[in-house]
Amino acid sequence: MIKAVGDKFYVMDSTGKKVLGKHSSKKKAVAQLQAIEISKHERNESRIIKFSDFLREELTSTLQYHQDLNPTIWDGFELKDDVRNKLIEIGRTWVTWANIPVEAVKDMILVGGNANYNYTPQSDIDLHILVDVDAIPNCPEFIDDYLKDKKQLWSLTHDIKILGHDVEIYAQDMNDGFTKDQGVFSLTDNNWIAEPVNQEINLDNPHILKKVQEYIEKIDSLIASNAEEESFQKLKEKFKDMRSTDIKKYGEFSHGNLIFKELRNLGYLDKMNNYIKTKQDERLSL
Repeated sequence: MIKAVGDKFYVMDSTGKKVLGKHSSKKKAVAQLQAIEISKHERNESRIIKFSDFLREELTSTLQYHQDLNPTIWDGFELKDDVRNKLIEIGRTWVTWANIPVEAVKDMILVGGNANYNYTPQSDIDLHILVDVDAIPNCPEFIDDYLKDKKQLWSLTHDIKILGHDVEIYAQDMNDGFTKDQGVFSLTDNNWIAEPVNQEINLDNPHILKKVQEYIEKIDSLIASNAEEESFQKLKEKFKDMRSTDIKKYGEFSHGNLIFKELRNLGYLDKMNNYIKTKQDERLSL
């Protein structure tokens, strides 16, 4: 079923309790619902679009590339003052909430699609806090897990938007490198650390289309067979490794990263996470 919530359209399971996907238009929600039904049953092709046609349509509509930065938050190459000020305010609030010493914070940066040319209406504003992890006391061997947990907890308990875009916050080690050709903007200094590079990108690459289709079918098949959560944990690790390895080798627009983003945009990463959570709740309940 499809449920309208504000300006979003949610694809729900038959009980109306589990979210299978979130979309900016009813058309996209209907397309996902149809694709799910196709993976469960054979239907008359005159009534439901072919699965491959669905993927091809979604691939070109969710993955986008532009000649200019997002005009909602940028004036050319200059970040709008109200956006910058609000992001700094959010960042400082997060730093205090996460109990990170002020002296450990070295910068606040804007990265991701909204600091590059591959933004979409669904793209998050990725706010990263650059920290010197050596300046954070107590249990240094656990600091990475602590920061990841804080990121997740904040996301679960806050819903912050800037001009329609969700704000995603993450604490990043100042010694970690940046992705090749990726734009990195310093909010503290109000200038570019690395300017984004406009490239020729083929978003209709048949390899990407084929792999997205394979993974969607695999996810739906695992759910239909009531697979254990370990199967999805392994799949999540595979996606993570595929994405990070390809980004390091080939940059932001590597196949692995584009496949990951398309699965995320179609709601299949959320679908996996929701399934894992449900299985964990069942296992832990008495």
